Amino acid sequence: MIDSEYYNTLPVIMYIHGFRSGANGSKREQLQKHFEGRFRIIAPEVDADPDASLTKINEIIAHEKPQIIVGTSLGGWMTLMCESGNAELVVVNPCIFPMEALSQWKDMELEYFCKRLDGVQTYKVTEEILNKYDRYDIAEAIRKKSQRINDLCTTRDELLGTSHIDTLEPLLPPEHLTIVDDFGHRCSGEGMTHLFEILDGICGSR
Repeated sequence: MIDSEYYNTLPVIMYIHGFRSGANGSKREQLQKHFEGRFRIIAPEVDADPDASLTKINEIIAHEKPQIIVGTSLGGWMTLMCESGNAELVVVNPCIFPMEALSQWKDMELEYFCKRLDGVQTYKVTEEILNKYDRYDIAEAIRKKSQRINDLCTTRDELLGTSHIDTLEPLLPPEHLTIVDDFGHRCSGEGMTHLFEILDGICGSR
């Protein structure tokens, strides 16, 4: 058991979850177990509203100053767009075009996949929320941060196809792009193995 006072002095990894997930999702627990005694894992709870979510994320970044920010799916988009300072950014199957990807669920009452800390268990993606994404230039954000971005994508992504690969491949140094074919959109199984390899490589080079 790690002493709480010591735990609070550990460097921070922030994890930003994907659409319909929450801070209670399994990845935070997996990350904490992998980095026990080395990093403190924090996971803000966000939703599909980019303005509100980025405001919350940026406030936490300013306070916690994470060394690494990890984001999956829609959390990958938020990782790329947030005010990340000098943090290393690791994105897994990032939802580069949320307006298009989320539009299939417009005005549907959706349940979250895990029990949320905020007590909210359903969510509706409205036209107003979708239109907010138009104000963000994801390609420009990627170009500006390309030396700090590490991307893990799978060619077997049943939700995004290869749109994330097609967008990121021309914008990132080849050594910052890992393309595999052994997991789907959700980062689980072999996906987590690849993610830990990338994170361990970053930690070893710092």
